[in-house]
Amino acid sequence: MRYITSLLLTLFTTFSVSIVSANNTDTSYTDHLMPFDWNPISEVEKILENADQKKLTRRSKDQANKASVHYLNAIDFMQKEEYPDAVSEFELAMKRYKRAKLGADAMNYVNINMALAYAKTGENKNISKAKRFLDLLTKKATSDNKWAYNTAIAYNLIGNANEAAEILSEIIKKDRYFFQAYVTLEEIYRLGDNNKSADKVKKMMIIAEEKLINKNSKSSNNTKTNQNLNNITEIGKKPDIKNLNASKKGKIINYIKDGKDDEKSQSKIEAGINEYKKGVNFLRKKDFISAQTHLKNSEKKLKRYINEDGLNFVRGNLAIAYLATKSKKAKGQANRYLRPITSNLFKEHRWTYNMAVTYYEFAYVSARLNKKDGTRKWSSSKPAESLKQSIKLFKKSINLDKFYLPAYENLIYIYREQEENDKADKLAKKLKKKRLELITSYSKEDQIKNKGEIYIFRLNLGTFGKFDTPAYIKDENHIIAVPVEDGLNSVKRTTYISGKFYNLNDVKKYQETMIGKGYSNTFIVAYKDGEEFDF
Repeated sequence: MRYITSLLLTLFTTFSVSIVSANNTDTSYTDHLMPFDWNPISEVEKILENADQKKLTRRSKDQANKASVHYLNAIDFMQKEEYPDAVSEFELAMKRYKRAKLGADAMNYVNINMALAYAKTGENKNISKAKRFLDLLTKKATSDNKWAYNTAIAYNLIGNANEAAEILSEIIKKDRYFFQAYVTLEEIYRLGDNNKSADKVKKMMIIAEEKLINKNSKSSNNTKTNQNLNNITEIGKKPDIKNLNASKKGKIINYIKDGKDDEKSQSKIEAGINEYKKGVNFLRKKDFISAQTHLKNSEKKLKRYINEDGLNFVRGNLAIAYLATKSKKAKGQANRYLRPITSNLFKEHRWTYNMAVTYYEFAYVSARLNKKDGTRKWSSSKPAESLKQSIKLFKKSINLDKFYLPAYENLIYIYREQEENDKADKLAKKLKKKRLELITSYSKEDQIKNKGEIYIFRLNLGTFGKFDTPAYIKDENHIIAVPVEDGLNSVKRTTYISGKFYNLNDVKKYQETMIGKGYSNTFIVAYKDGEEFDF
């Protein structure tokens, strides 16, 4: 850990922008990123490309081509999160690749994916196998940042957070705009109770974003889109169980059964709660198989001592962990944990929202698919009942927190999916109103908390030439100078944009100040994801 801290400090000093300037940076490039998020990479062609070409025989190529069929099948299983099947296909591929004798550098791609597949099965015996494949990697394995990132994920899955952190730090040194590496590295430090290092990583990311935003603003010459903040067609967003933020809220210790408060019982309860915490941490890492293991252990240890209301927290997260795998067995297992959940769980907003998404997912997998037209039969008893409960909980979630935008977006999607467009349109109007309230008065932190789309508001101070540019214009905060050509004679002029705000009220106050300084032709400009919106 001492080495990691030293590496982090060295890395941090390479960023030259001041922290004071960066504190107001737009996070719209990163607010959608989740820690530990990753996707399988194939690039099967690189296996032969990185082999020793002088030693490649016709037989080697033939064996490698046969191996690639199993390799690609394994990647397909990984994308479906069917990791045991992926392992089986990788093992068949490995037999062929060994016969091909391609060399260690070529096998890096196979070894990284095999390590991920083994680790993601969630079986303890496979962790050591995953480690064995990681030990085979050569230095060339992490020369490509996207492969390096997946390697870091693999190390973290086998419990080697230090090695994962080293790799992620190296990625950032090579590419300061690889934001997924920052988000995952920060979370690794937080889970290791190293908040000081986590805060430094976050500041580094903020600085990098500041540079990227300014770079894009200048290079794109502030190209406008035809969208308008107050006139966006709301089609909603499909509820996504895989990206839920697992809730730790709910003190299980408050739900001890009568007569179960002796010292021995307390010890058993503490062990169950520790298993619960581990399960939630794995859920947040999107390691759903490991989350299932610990949460099942938790329920087993706690059910003799904790009443049904207290077990809600374990069972709710278990249902999420199973359904998020998208496996064939998930529906039956999730149903087992959803059945005993009591209404007491729905007193808190985050739990209400998470379970609304969970019941929707359960309804979705329960509704029979018509393969001819892609529609689902929602009218059957199980999906109809679950969908009804989901809608009820989305509505309750909105009542509990009127500014949590995903609840609106998800419910709009469901209404449109069920062809209840009048209800969808009515709710869309409420969503637009709440979104506008968020960006008008609330802080950036509040907007992020409520999953709003983060907008930056700046002030266009005007376009000036060589002789009429105000003397102190470059002293304004967050000034951006955009060169333009004006008129038939291509006279060089510069547009100056200043300020950086996250709600309308603040930028309007700033506009009043700048008008007082003599900038009489100012107007407000809104940005999202580096692009300008008409406003």
